Amino acid sequence: MNVLFLFDDQHNADCLGFAGHPIVQTPNLDSLAARGVSFDNVYACSAICGPSRTSFFTGTYMRTHERYYNSGDLRRNLPNVIRILKDHGYDTFQTGKNHLPPAIADDFDEMYTLATYNRHLKAKGLKNDAFTAEETRLFMSKASMLAEEDHDEAWCADRAIDFLQSRADQSNPFFMWVSFHRPHAPHTPPPAFDDLYQPEDVPIDWETYEAFENSRLQSRPGVEDLWKAGAVRDNPELFQKAVCRYLALVTFIDKQVGRILKTLQETGLDEETLVVFSSDHGDWAGRYGQIGKNLPAYDPLLRIPFVWYDPARPENAGKRVHDLGSNVDFMPTLLSRLGISIPPTVQGKNLLPLVDQKVAVQRDAVFAETAMEKTIRTHDWKLTYFVRHPERGQLFRMGEAPDEISNLWDSPELAPVKHELLLRLMAWMVSCEQPANSCNDWEEYIDTRWYSWLHRQANDCEIPEHTPRNER
Repeated sequence: MNVLFLFDDQHNADCLGFAGHPIVQTPNLDSLAARGVSFDNVYACSAICGPSRTSFFTGTYMRTHERYYNSGDLRRNLPNVIRILKDHGYDTFQTGKNHLPPAIADDFDEMYTLATYNRHLKAKGLKNDAFTAEETRLFMSKASMLAEEDHDEAWCADRAIDFLQSRADQSNPFFMWVSFHRPHAPHTPPPAFDDLYQPEDVPIDWETYEAFENSRLQSRPGVEDLWKAGAVRDNPELFQKAVCRYLALVTFIDKQVGRILKTLQETGLDEETLVVFSSDHGDWAGRYGQIGKNLPAYDPLLRIPFVWYDPARPENAGKRVHDLGSNVDFMPTLLSRLGISIPPTVQGKNLLPLVDQKVAVQRDAVFAETAMEKTIRTHDWKLTYFVRHPERGQLFRMGEAPDEISNLWDSPELAPVKHELLLRLMAWMVSCEQPANSCNDWEEYIDTRWYSWLHRQANDCEIPEHTPRNER
């Protein structure tokens, strides 16, 4: 079975036609979901691009792979999806935004990254859209100067189509990751898409906006702290238009998805290709009068779309799974479907038994973090512990109507709930820890896949020789 992994950056899980969004048009992704399974409650374990992508491809949490930000490489040589599939005879291909650590990115046989795209633009005598300081403050929102065919999303799809068309005489299976740069800012759709949605279609609830602003415990880093309706209260249409452009980019990406899926069918590869669609994290997309990202732990930023289409399972068409899932579950789910053993390092779970209702639940909680905030979310509750001010954490009631404004942290009646969630969060943190050095001669490790692998790593408990500075 080939694998086509369709992916974009910062896609709010509600901003899809099949998810019930009132105005956004995503006919190709809607069709994919109608033929496959949509998972409604999958969460990223980080709302930062690079760390989340690393979790997708290693099946490990951030505190395990230790890539907390977009830069840097992995300290340990963790097994990853690409290397495993190559070992099983797959040709591997990537186009678009990569943002993986070199230890994973370098395993692709063929790559066309945004650096390649920028060289392509330069060769055509073109430049990406530029922004003044004022335009940056105003949501990086304007119609693009580039024609539709010159946008990186179209270029990314072109590379994917070229690859599919080259497979006619190839016998090896393939894994291709098509990773679109947006709807992440800049919010610059092609001119033909700029008026697709109108500001009046994006209502602003000022009472809810004020309540949210008064409830949050920290500022958003950098200019994104101004990416909200209140920053343009004298002209809120600027904010509404920025949200329209975000949605226009979603529709533009959907068009590229349609081009790729059409080529998959035309080449006759569609009946032997598993198709997955997801995103690294979400976006406010207008919720609470916000756009962009950069506040940890809120559902609009952590919940991600996840569609799974398996041509060998037509009976799954249109199914929806409401159980909790995490992006660390992608790797074990994919490997299980392909009949490949799951490495001992993987901390995710196989989601496929949920589709056939072979298990009642795989997860009763998901976890997310930054370096300074740690979060647990169950179906009914969400708790975030803040290292900077632990006495002022967040406890929200979730369930059918999630409320991420009314903070119940100080509620005496809910103290037992807070205590239980804090204990579960602490247990998760300890179980996922990756010590800098480890040796089970010092302390007997519990018998889990992760710890069993960890204590077998060479030289982890050796003490290096040290020469005093004055003798060097």
